[in-house]
Amino acid sequence: MKQRKRSAFSLIELIVVIAICLMLIAILLAVLAKARRGAHAANCLSNLRSVGQALAIYQNNNKGWAFPVMNDAFGVIGLGLNVPPHERWPIKVFVVAGAPLPPPYESSNYVTADAGTPDFDPQPYTPDVLVCPSDDEPAMAHTYVLNNHLADAGIRAGKRVNGVSSSEIIVTGEKREQALDYYMEWGDYERVVDRYKHGERVGAHYLYVDGHASPALPGEALRGIDPWDPTRQ
Repeated sequence: MKQRKRSAFSLIELIVVIAICLMLIAILLAVLAKARRGAHAANCLSNLRSVGQALAIYQNNNKGWAFPVMNDAFGVIGLGLNVPPHERWPIKVFVVAGAPLPPPYESSNYVTADAGTPDFDPQPYTPDVLVCPSDDEPAMAHTYVLNNHLADAGIRAGKRVNGVSSSEIIVTGEKREQALDYYMEWGDYERVVDRYKHGERVGAHYLYVDGHASPALPGEALRGIDPWDPTRQ
């Protein structure tokens, strides 16, 4: 009996097989990317809860102030780019292992224009928990910025302001990755705050004065004229 000769793949069949493989790879990559974003978002919320716990300890020891502040000629202000790295709010709230004290720079020479320069690197004074996993290398070694309106208005833990409860007042949110800021202040919202850090459906993550952390879309996070200012209606 004569054996039939098996034909090889035609060029069209080969192209179809390759196309199917590419489609499957694309689907797999999309699924993996979504899973990765979900993991980053979950870790980010965990970070914010840890920040909330650290701030709660600070509040208990500092008459209810939501975060470190100081008095100057302009009133009560926060501790951010206005002071050298070893005096900023993260080192006042967290124990940062290995933070060099005294610092390797002359702090009396520091001016705000020095922020971001290699001589005044904030990394050694910033805990890893202040970085959202969605950010690869955030400016000034941190993702989360404080709501400086709380310092401006003297708002302390547990206080209602204009009918807004502590569960609705934001104390911390997420900044744009390359923004240098440690605070969200008057007029900073558009420039500093990353409203869609975790996508258009999720928005960004926020820590509230009562200590809970949750995602919110921009419309849910807005308050008054300047979105994080609970004293303005």
